Amino acid sequence: MDRRDALKTLGAVAGASAAATGGMFSGSAVAQPSPTIKLGLITSLSGPVATVGQSMQSGAEIAVDQINKAGGVNGRKLELVVRDDKAKPTDGSVAARELAGNGVNFLFGVASSAVALALVAQLEQQNSLLITCAAHSERLTKENFVRNYFRGTDNPYMRERAMAKVCAQRYPTVNRWSGVIPDHDYGRATWACFEDGLVEFYPSIAKQKPVVTQPIKTAYGAADYRSSITSTMALPAEGFFLSVYGGDAVTFFKQAEPFGFFKKAKVIIDSGNETMVAKAMKQDLPEMWVGAHWVAAGFEDVAVSRELYAESMRRTKDAHPLGFMAEAHAAVVAYATAIQAAGSTETQAVRSALESIKFETATGTRTFRKEDHQAIRPSVFFRVKGSAKSPDGFEILEVVRIPGADVIDPPTPGRALKLRTA
Repeated sequence: MDRRDALKTLGAVAGASAAATGGMFSGSAVAQPSPTIKLGLITSLSGPVATVGQSMQSGAEIAVDQINKAGGVNGRKLELVVRDDKAKPTDGSVAARELAGNGVNFLFGVASSAVALALVAQLEQQNSLLITCAAHSERLTKENFVRNYFRGTDNPYMRERAMAKVCAQRYPTVNRWSGVIPDHDYGRATWACFEDGLVEFYPSIAKQKPVVTQPIKTAYGAADYRSSITSTMALPAEGFFLSVYGGDAVTFFKQAEPFGFFKKAKVIIDSGNETMVAKAMKQDLPEMWVGAHWVAAGFEDVAVSRELYAESMRRTKDAHPLGFMAEAHAAVVAYATAIQAAGSTETQAVRSALESIKFETATGTRTFRKEDHQAIRPSVFFRVKGSAKSPDGFEILEVVRIPGADVIDPPTPGRALKLRTA
């Protein structure tokens, strides 16, 4: 980009955040160079969800570069420090302790709920803050909540129930449901919330009760899903919810095709794999609904989204970047906005600022709810199918944006989520 384009890009991020904080990200307040403000990205750069972590790193790098080009925050440049948690709680915990020991107390990222839960348990002892950019365990803002934690994304209650409502609206005659989920916190949480949505919305919208069969549970990181697929084919369901994740999801869908799974399933709901499966299967991808954190085509009215997409295309040439990129970008902007507002890098001052700021992201203006630090932001999903005519091998047919305030769960920090199906 030339200077004019760089300033335009910054204006979408720094300028919008300045409106919330009362100032610009700028070096004008400090005459002499200052040490950098270090932000610690802990995410999965290897293992089954490496693609997620790599996307986060790209988004974080773009945000840091944009803010630094405008002079940094309170006259100090941002510095990104990256650690690979390998989607393992032990590795994530070691990384967080190491970063805290080196004075890096502003953490973000984390693809795995198991890693996030491990990190949350040590935040207060380490005087660190954490903004997660993917982990969807409800426990993070419920029974395991600590005030040094912030969820930057939507959560299963918001997204899965919204998707269930769309199913009741679009497919009222498809009322026999089941699914395939990983047997860990994320999988169980996503299914519980989707089932809760089915139970609420099918009687009121489709005018019939859903017939729900409990899902097939799979092991995380499995290489062979054929026995699970055989069990799935025997289920009396015609609508399927799947929250098998990352590389595991690609393996499952590819192995399911020759079993005739896509012919059996009248509706497929993929909880959150964005375009990962579509990129792998291309024209062989059946039509399905997929959860996402951000889809550039669905946010062309948002300046930050347009600028992020343009810069991502310049760097990666990927026409369909994963939404995790936008979440890491948002986390960097949130920290920069909070530090600007606090006028300090002291942990508790920044935490207090995060509770009250508004910050501009690729999905629009975002805030954290003070009671449980859950972000109020849209839930996003899209309908996609394989296409031999498309140069990408697939096409996104439509993007749905549900306002976060319309679907957010009641704040109950310290207490478990209550559902109709519990």
